[in-house]
Amino acid sequence: RDSSPHITEQREMALRRAILGVRPSGGSAVARAWFGTASNPPVTVAERSIDVTVVIEGVRHKLKGKIGKTLAQALAESNNPTLAGVVPEVSLRQGPDTHVSLPGDVLALMPELTVDETTLLKDIAENPGPISRMASQVVLKKELDGMSVAVAPNRPYPKGAAI
Repeated sequence: RDSSPHITEQREMALRRAILGVRPSGGSAVARAWFGTASNPPVTVAERSIDVTVVIEGVRHKLKGKIGKTLAQALAESNNPTLAGVVPEVSLRQGPDTHVSLPGDVLALMPELTVDETTLLKDIAENPGPISRMASQVVLKKELDGMSVAVAPNRPYPKGAAI
């Protein structure tokens, strides 16, 4: 064994870095994103999610949805069984979805429906109107923080995925 003071000091520093999770290059990209840096503070959960009020049969429910997900995904992944229960599996291809009604200010932020989206809405929603969308057509973004949506009736469908 080489017990020179220089090598022992290097081992000691390597051990300290390993214990503290410090990398000589300033840390990994994951660590910088998680803990932040002096110039870029860490991203908080609040910055990655929005609050949505979901009205089901006149009862208001709070939902925290991750930015970039669809409203259908946020509902299906909710820990609230009432919210998760309003998005049945529409089809194997489509996944969980439901008919929702949006207020005018939220609707103004939505893109126009494509022909396929209009067809899906007419096939699944019961009496769709001008404020109707499928929850899978609503992509959560910061501008929608604080929005309210009402779950509207779907057409009756057979148990299990229909398509």
